[in-house]
Amino acid sequence: MESPRHLYRKFVFGSAAKSADGLYYALTGARHGRPIRLDPAEFELARLIDGSRDAAAVRTAARELLGAELTAAELEHFCNELATSDLLAAGSQEPLPVPAQTDAEATLAGWNRGPRPAGVAPETAAPSTVPGSLGGPGLPGSLTGLWGAFRGVVAAPKVLIPARPLLPIGWLLNLPLFGRLPLLGLLALVIGAVVAMWTHRVEMGVDFVRLIEPLPLLLTLIGGIYLVNFLSEMARASAIHTLTRQTPKFGVVLGTVLIPRFHCDTGGAAESAPRDQRLRIVGSGLIAQLMIFVIAVALWLVFHHSHSILPSLLVALALLASAFFLLQVNPLVKRDGYNWLVQWYQAADLREQAMYAIFGYDRPWNEMKKLSPGVLRWYGFLVLAYTIWLMVWVVIFPARWLSGAFGAVGIVITALLLAWSVFTSTRRAQASRGSIGAGKVNLAPPKRWDWAIITILVTVALFPYTYEPSGEFIVLPTARADIRALTDGDVREVFVKEGELVKAGQVIAKLNDDAERYAVASSEANLTRLRANVAIAKSGAKGEEIDQARQLVATAEKRLEFSRAEANRLKQAFTRKAVSDQEYQRALSVAELDQQRLLEARKQLALVISPVRNEQLQALEAEIASEQAKLDLAQKAVEYAQVKAPIAGRILSGTLRFALGDFLARGAQLATVEDSSKLLVEIRVPEADVGKVEIGHKAMAKAWSFPDRGYPGVVREIAPSAEVSQYGRVVRVVMSIDETDGKLLPQMTGYAKVEAERMPLIVAFTRPIVRFFLVELWSWLP
Repeated sequence: MESPRHLYRKFVFGSAAKSADGLYYALTGARHGRPIRLDPAEFELARLIDGSRDAAAVRTAARELLGAELTAAELEHFCNELATSDLLAAGSQEPLPVPAQTDAEATLAGWNRGPRPAGVAPETAAPSTVPGSLGGPGLPGSLTGLWGAFRGVVAAPKVLIPARPLLPIGWLLNLPLFGRLPLLGLLALVIGAVVAMWTHRVEMGVDFVRLIEPLPLLLTLIGGIYLVNFLSEMARASAIHTLTRQTPKFGVVLGTVLIPRFHCDTGGAAESAPRDQRLRIVGSGLIAQLMIFVIAVALWLVFHHSHSILPSLLVALALLASAFFLLQVNPLVKRDGYNWLVQWYQAADLREQAMYAIFGYDRPWNEMKKLSPGVLRWYGFLVLAYTIWLMVWVVIFPARWLSGAFGAVGIVITALLLAWSVFTSTRRAQASRGSIGAGKVNLAPPKRWDWAIITILVTVALFPYTYEPSGEFIVLPTARADIRALTDGDVREVFVKEGELVKAGQVIAKLNDDAERYAVASSEANLTRLRANVAIAKSGAKGEEIDQARQLVATAEKRLEFSRAEANRLKQAFTRKAVSDQEYQRALSVAELDQQRLLEARKQLALVISPVRNEQLQALEAEIASEQAKLDLAQKAVEYAQVKAPIAGRILSGTLRFALGDFLARGAQLATVEDSSKLLVEIRVPEADVGKVEIGHKAMAKAWSFPDRGYPGVVREIAPSAEVSQYGRVVRVVMSIDETDGKLLPQMTGYAKVEAERMPLIVAFTRPIVRFFLVELWSWLP
């Protein structure tokens, strides 16, 4: 069937005859020749659909010429009736007519060439949709659904919700739809949101973990799913209202297994809208989901420091919106992504044409619009890329979780889910209306170019490839040390600034040391006195000292002789009662005191004359040692008041410039010094790849700050044990950098690769699969 030359749908027929009573017209379709009846008003209305008028113009002409007030839905229903009766031809800007429905009609139409292929059901028809739509089954509404009892009627909302008050919400989500610049802006925002999520993945993970409890997680998922569903459908309703000036029906329908969901009816005016408007209507749901994703990430960046539950809910909403988008954009299953492509290429059987072209089948129908091989290859690439992404996502996330939680049973569950998904998709494709049958294989023998491609693929697969284990890294200095106060005191002087190079032992600050200096002076004075006493003891008494001691003895003897004589005189007087008893007792006391003084003088003389003993010298030396220890401690305290750099390097401190006057307790940190003359890179290599890394292997590091600059180096150390990280177990591998340009700084991060052994390209890229079978699958065996 040739492509139509007119813009809009056109009323066509083989013949027309008016009945004798004039009550109807008997028309014959162009293909099957069966008579069809139309009353005169319907016939005149049908003649207005002449291929030069769109739906709005037809309604205007019907009102002016025929006096008939038709709604968009009534006109669309009439067009559907004409299409199913084979009285309507497609236009380039309007929907396709219904294809032939029986073998006889197919033969008359010319699409059933020769014998029917084996396996094609008698009622199989070319994949297509109703007038007003180029999409297939799978999306809500007539725009992407089927029409007519043979194909199934699109379900209307069971519970209607007034849509007009909610349309401004959808209008805000549809802003990127109406211009190339806003669409590019949304793409830039999506990329920025993805980068933000990757940069803050740890913080977002912490927020999401707060929802892991069963009940909060269940409530969040249910609420988030319905919120994304509501906003997506409301965006579609707003797009229909903006583009067609018609307010669609909006409400709740029962979906799969009778689960209620929000639904916007896209029948009527949306079906008959021009191609560019249909593209916007179909894509409005995808745009809304991207907008929700961007808004959720932006709000998280604003409120992620909050201690409320809001950041966790925003993370969940962003994840759900991205999951909705990735599922709906699927180019293979008949959802938003596929139907948008169908509208773009105006080929309702896009998927079927691609499948038959890939497997070399002769198609058992004549396509309404045959697509070029380039378009089919591009579609095949999209399907392949999406399928690979889906398989990787399933293996990385659900399969890994199920395997960790349930072991081999989890893997079986994953396999069954994938098999069920493939089965249901295949079963839908083989429905009576959409089945493409087995077809007839028409595979030509390989040509010279085919053999050339095969040779290139084999050569590439066997090409020697250097396997490079990789991981995130952090830049480390050669040495790092904290500069701390070794004694209490307030900072009196600061001699360096942040960023200055210092030598080992260089003084960078001075603390108050008044008390320590006083202690030093006091200890030194005590040591001088003690040492003098030792010298006196060792040298013995002088002659003058001996003479003085003897003179003291002689004086004491004379005084005793006098006091005794006086005591005897008073004794006689007391006997005669010439003196009182008190005077006599005083004289006796003086005599006894002089006797004691004589004894002390004689002992002192003996001490002066006798030599010094060793015990006395040892006691004096012990006192000297104790005082010397006090002096050493005081001198150390004075030295500790000078804060010095323990190693040579560059001073790092954000508070050093304001340290003057601060009180530092013993052990308080003042600054840090780093020796970054030679840098080290610590790579966190996954434990699955560390077996290929050896000391001496070459490595290459790229920092996030300088993506255009690579820093080569050599592996110097491998940690003796693995560590737990947020992405699994890793092993620390340290590489030294050969040359630096001064831009790479300690604590910077990036990604690094280590050159391991060379192996064929196909072996390097299939290592994860082989490892899965050799380890994971082996662990399942009893």
